[in-house]
Amino acid sequence: MYTENDIILAVDYHDKTITARWFNCNTGEERIVKMDTTQEQICQLIDTAVSEAAQVGGRVIWIMESTTGWARVKQLIGSKASCIVANVLQMPLPPKAYRRKTDKIDTGRILREYLNGSLPYAYQPSLSLRRVRRLVAIRENIVSRRTALRNWIGRYLAHETWETRTGLWSNIGMRRLKKIAVSAREPDKTVLTIKLTELEQLEVSLKVIEESIIRIYKHWRQAQWLGQIRGIAKISSVSILARIWPIKRFASAEELISYAGLAPGIRESDQTLRVGHIGGGGTDKHLRHYIIEATIWA
Repeated sequence: MYTENDIILAVDYHDKTITARWFNCNTGEERIVKMDTTQEQICQLIDTAVSEAAQVGGRVIWIMESTTGWARVKQLIGSKASCIVANVLQMPLPPKAYRRKTDKIDTGRILREYLNGSLPYAYQPSLSLRRVRRLVAIRENIVSRRTALRNWIGRYLAHETWETRTGLWSNIGMRRLKKIAVSAREPDKTVLTIKLTELEQLEVSLKVIEESIIRIYKHWRQAQWLGQIRGIAKISSVSILARIWPIKRFASAEELISYAGLAPGIRESDQTLRVGHIGGGGTDKHLRHYIIEATIWA
């Protein structure tokens, strides 16, 4: 938390410009600072704030949203200021009549929630964890694209041909699909050929990525522990840990259940309580998918 001698910088960060709300806890002074998003101007702002806060024995607190740029800004600031990343998606919305959105309003909301002690914080993963997350995310993206291509090809065969759609994605099935593409009339021939070529390229990329994930698994002891659970294999264990690690950032099992969107729906009135199906939502839909898929395999 802040002290009465601190200077708080509530920042609305964009790729080209930054709007910072400067608040001096000692004097109550509050002002808006606008500048270009450059290393020089950020350092100049921080140095000015550090110099002013040092006169009364205070420190500088930099608060920004979790949307983009926080990692490089935190590295740039270093130990000069405390860097807080706010989860603005969990901040309460103002009444509809006042739901205007400007940089000045956004920084005011962030500052107000922080001073009231109700600002929701976003987790700041380490560089190594961010790298693993990027690897897991690109695999998810490729799998999603592969599914879309397979679905498109399946729909094409169902609409335009009487070809059987069983065993399409084996080596034999892919050879059969290529023969169908060769015998198709234009422009279907061109479209099918492009789809099948992309599908093969995705498979090659997916193999490279999964080999990299397995190498991570071999050196990640906790992932190996998770991989011992029935229904969870090497790829899934690394993917699940990449999304929830470190587990201590969740104060309870209920928080993790809510984060994954696995909490059941509840309808309560007076003394009547009905527990329904899984309520959905949650912060991480991919984590929810991994866990549900693991239960099906188990």
